[in-house]
Amino acid sequence: MATTNEDLDLAKGQDAEPATGGGKKKILILAVVAILLIAASAGGMYFALGGGGAAEPVAGAELEGVATEEEIVELDPDAEPIYFAMSPAFLINFEQDGRTRYLQIEMQVMSFDQAVIDKVEANMPAVRNDLILLLSDQDYPSLATVEGKDGLRKQVLDSINKVVRAKGAFRLENVYFTGFVVQ
Repeated sequence: MATTNEDLDLAKGQDAEPATGGGKKKILILAVVAILLIAASAGGMYFALGGGGAAEPVAGAELEGVATEEEIVELDPDAEPIYFAMSPAFLINFEQDGRTRYLQIEMQVMSFDQAVIDKVEANMPAVRNDLILLLSDQDYPSLATVEGKDGLRKQVLDSINKVVRAKGAFRLENVYFTGFVVQ
């Protein structure tokens, strides 16, 4: 049993260096590195989410002598069309004369600009929602005619362009029905 202070000194016999400011330097360096990482992450997120891009469009009165977006974007006459399949197929039921009818449509959209296709793909939940509402509001007699199908195709094209806020040359060019079944 230890009875003196010498017996209770646990550091006795060890070569202990006196405490220096080295621990404080490490904490300070770690804090600076953490702040830099946070700043780099915030900056990366800012640019990834669309910040740092072009400035907001200027109002029409301030655009005197400046070309509009439609005038600036010119399509390459030799550009190849880009197709995007809207899958899975749309399966819609609707009521006609007290009977339940079914409509199954497979479609592809086409543009000459990959950015438009990417925007459609990024907004797919909203696009599908609007198309389901549009398709479920159809009637059987009009879908049985070629004119009715062509009118529906134009409505689908307008609906998708509206959802993705496409304008001018930055829009879908066409919609193609690749499968169309009404029962």
